[in-house]
Amino acid sequence: MVNFSELGLKKNIVDVINSLGFKETLEVQEKIIPLIVQKKNVAFTSRTGSGKTLAFSVPYLTKINKKLPAQMMVVLPTRELCIQVGKVLSDLCQSLGFNVGVIYGGRDIAGDYKTVAKKNHIIVGTPGRLIKHINEKALKVGEVKYIVFDECDQMFSEGFEKDCIYIRKRISKDAQIILASATMTPKVREFVVNQIPNVELLSVGSVIPENIVKQKVYCDKNDKNDIVLKILKDRKPKRTIIFCNTKMKSYNIAKYLITQGYKSKALNGDFDQNERIQHFNMFKSGRINILVTTDVAARGLHVNNLDVVINYDVSKRPEFYVHRIGRTGRTDKKGYALNLICPEDEERILKIEHIFNLNIEEVKFDTSAIVKIPYNEEQRRQEERKNQKAKELKEK
Repeated sequence: MVNFSELGLKKNIVDVINSLGFKETLEVQEKIIPLIVQKKNVAFTSRTGSGKTLAFSVPYLTKINKKLPAQMMVVLPTRELCIQVGKVLSDLCQSLGFNVGVIYGGRDIAGDYKTVAKKNHIIVGTPGRLIKHINEKALKVGEVKYIVFDECDQMFSEGFEKDCIYIRKRISKDAQIILASATMTPKVREFVVNQIPNVELLSVGSVIPENIVKQKVYCDKNDKNDIVLKILKDRKPKRTIIFCNTKMKSYNIAKYLITQGYKSKALNGDFDQNERIQHFNMFKSGRINILVTTDVAARGLHVNNLDVVINYDVSKRPEFYVHRIGRTGRTDKKGYALNLICPEDEERILKIEHIFNLNIEEVKFDTSAIVKIPYNEEQRRQEERKNQKAKELKEK
């Protein structure tokens, strides 16, 4: 680790970074920032939670001209990632006098129009919305000299590669291009070869950090809930994320955990943006301590001190395993990830172990001593809480 002042950044940028609590670089920042400062095109992989956003954000801030419109653009696959990266950039740019505009699909288009009407020096957005505003000439991108395609493996797997190529053609021809993600898929490599001249390719650190304890248990699908209860009872985690592969399961598991006395919420693609933010903020603040989610939360949700990740189902795409367990053990803190493997999941977990050169420890759990709360007892508790709430409202 080195100080940010040793990486070729201007003093005012280093001062801002330090004021936000970042004194020394993480590995990805130490390796990537100097390359970007040297105006090189870079495609790099670095594990989730390793500090990628700061690595690709701060090097270009010294070159932004306040008098010109958008000069830097960050393209992301989801609204959650847009919001997260937008906040990081806003925190960095507030004292520098740069405006950051965030536009993404899934929200009222009127919000976008308010954003693009302002003079934004940096634009963060999802591909579809960016193209809409570019084509309508509401968003002028001719001065964009620096573009980042973040989480590009997911973006291209979701069919956004043509959109990214289109956006690349609309910005300045000599723009500096950065690709960042935790994994590099064949589609990403194809984009790098065809669209980025003279690119530096880097893989920074291990894809899956050693500080995360990784375990798996072979079980029948009917035993999964008991195993989850066993983990929660034994480890007593303050925060847990449980990943499953369908929306219906996320609802059912969350409801079941509530019947067992846990503060739990579901999160999936059915929820609108305000509901997602509400549930996630409840999780971050500790009002709930278990979030049961689909892969909608596999990326872009940063929670400090997330103790446990449970893969209730093995992810359907190998790279999502990396992003799921990357929610824990962030910035080199200790983490724990457990995979529940029923017979239909065995092939998928073997593929994941092969691709990422893993030997996930097999464990067994004795769930015979687990005491489960009868459902009717929970119903009674819910009725009491509902009646108490009604009483309080009446008294007000």
